[in-house]
Amino acid sequence: MNTLPQQPQEGSISAPEHGEIGRAGFGLETPEAVQFGCLAIDVLQRFRGDARVMAIPVVNAQMQPEGLVTRRQTLAVFGYKFSYELNSRKGVEILMDKQPVIFDVNADIDTISRAMTERDELCAFDPAIMTTNGQYCGLLSVITLLKQLTDIRIELAFDSNPLSRLPGNNSINREVDARLRQGASFMLVYVDIDSFKAFNDHYGYERGDRVIQLVTALLKDAASAQDFVGHVGGDDFVMLLEPFEWRQKVESVLRQFSIESAPLYHADDRQRGFIIAENRQGEIMHFAMMSLSMAVIPCEAGTYQSHIAVAEVASEVKHLAKKKVGNSIVVNRRTPEPAPNQKILTTEAEKTKT
Repeated sequence: MNTLPQQPQEGSISAPEHGEIGRAGFGLETPEAVQFGCLAIDVLQRFRGDARVMAIPVVNAQMQPEGLVTRRQTLAVFGYKFSYELNSRKGVEILMDKQPVIFDVNADIDTISRAMTERDELCAFDPAIMTTNGQYCGLLSVITLLKQLTDIRIELAFDSNPLSRLPGNNSINREVDARLRQGASFMLVYVDIDSFKAFNDHYGYERGDRVIQLVTALLKDAASAQDFVGHVGGDDFVMLLEPFEWRQKVESVLRQFSIESAPLYHADDRQRGFIIAENRQGEIMHFAMMSLSMAVIPCEAGTYQSHIAVAEVASEVKHLAKKKVGNSIVVNRRTPEPAPNQKILTTEAEKTKT
């Protein structure tokens, strides 16, 4: 299984925001760093010796960044009369930006972009220093950043669900993997619309699309800036929520869905509390009103190795949630073995009716 679980629905749309430097895997510029305490003249000679080098990181003995020296600033310091005699024996700190943009290679690219674009105009085109475990590993130029952002936007355009405009399977899987790799704790909420097919068949695809758009709007309204909302396809959605206040968010979605989905039914269906329609075999059936099943998987740091492992658990918990009548929240309480390939020890579900 390579994607989060999906139940194909007749009449639904299947679709295969966040990019990371480490995940994208594009190359960084890797000029050799200079040690803090070296002479300014040494840096000037480096720039004179290689016209391609636009910036040089300054590091300490542990290879941790202390600052950034740019060709622009170096030429400004040595570009006037008698400056060579005045500054050649001074330390590199006279050239150094002591507060450069520094990020780990696994940082979210939107966060890096925001930090780089919010700088003063004078240093707007200076590269960011990238680190691994706190140690210098390369420079990220503005041009490379723009190329990566463009590639991500193009990929998202292809991956986004055309009805909901939410990220699809590929983006969901990448986002889950990114958070797992960063050691972040989060709650994965798999959202399924119960009785959607019956509603879609009875009322038509146009009104069925309105249900999908309603759920999309409710999920987006409940999510904060740190959360993620994706559309697996059909009537299945995924939310990645911060561990705190997740329950309030999903319960608000359930309440609002109960209120806002009701007017989509005819008055007689609302009064009866179910739809009377034929099934595929031509038999008259009673179909329940739509509700939402929420399968919640707590993803603690180090618990899962990839989105594949999370998807397997989500699929099982989703089936438990679907067995409940009406709006429901089922929280996974299973405890995996420490070894990633071991089976689950215990499974316990918590159910909430709304």
